[in-house]
Amino acid sequence: MGVEPAARRPALVLIGPSGAGKSEIGRRLAEALGRPLVDTDALVENKHGRSVRQIFAEEGESGFRAKESEAVAEAAAVAGAVIACGGGVVLDPENVERLRSAGDIVYLKASPEVAAERVGDASDRPLLEGTELGDQLEKLIAQRHGLYVKAADHVVDADGAPDDVVDKLAKIWDSVSGPRVEFSLKSEPEEES
Repeated sequence: MGVEPAARRPALVLIGPSGAGKSEIGRRLAEALGRPLVDTDALVENKHGRSVRQIFAEEGESGFRAKESEAVAEAAAVAGAVIACGGGVVLDPENVERLRSAGDIVYLKASPEVAAERVGDASDRPLLEGTELGDQLEKLIAQRHGLYVKAADHVVDADGAPDDVVDKLAKIWDSVSGPRVEFSLKSEPEEES
């Protein structure tokens, strides 16, 4: 009798604009499912010892995007994770393909009003500085909506209470992850004497 390793558990990848709740909802979902949470912005900050804002200031958006792509590759390698992505991850088609290979992608769709309320102080979000937050979020959401929809396997309205969104995501997880079996025992056929 041999032990056959379990198939790779799919990840659940959260995409959407700033303020959609990817990090907070991702954290709650990971806790509820007992799965690891991988936040691509946190990976970038931890690896490079600087905030996203500092990286943007020192290296520009292109410097940050290169680091983000490295973080996406690292996140996609974590089997069965809940992956919370930065809002601009969909700007690079290679990121989308890496994330798609890891599991199902969920677009957390948020209105500009709710996103602005959740973001609050945008001082740590470089693309939202310098203009009225609601207007800037509306512009970014409009620019990226088509990319989010194209990348997504599922679209979930994220304007509701975080616990309601987590419940919706848990149902998606159950539908895509299949049976939660760590391994299976496989009998070897007996040889005829």
